Amino acid sequence: MRSESRTSKDAKPKSCVRFERHVEDRLIGRRNILLGLWAGAQLGLREERCAIYALQIMVAGMMSRGLDDVVDRIAHDFAERGISVTRGQILVLLSKVHRLVWLTDEQ
Repeated sequence: MRSESRTSKDAKPKSCVRFERHVEDRLIGRRNILLGLWAGAQLGLREERCAIYALQIMVAGMMSRGLDDVVDRIAHDFAERGISVTRGQILVLLSKVHRLVWLTDEQ
């Protein structure tokens, strides 16, 4: 007789949870790269520097699970350059980019 490693009938196997986490992390990373590319363009960064900036934004997002590190970093960088984009506007764009990435994911 097989023993079940799940605590209830509805619990997902660990492998499914790990896979879902991997997919979510990948989507969030792509979202943050795209947001970073947009922000870099707003900052007037040249192509190579813009790509590096986008990677820095992605890494900031990987350091914590929330949105604050990414949004705060971009808002701070905009404020330093005198770019009048609010934190709320960044959050709206982040949400739009998130939906776009989710809809276009090819898993």
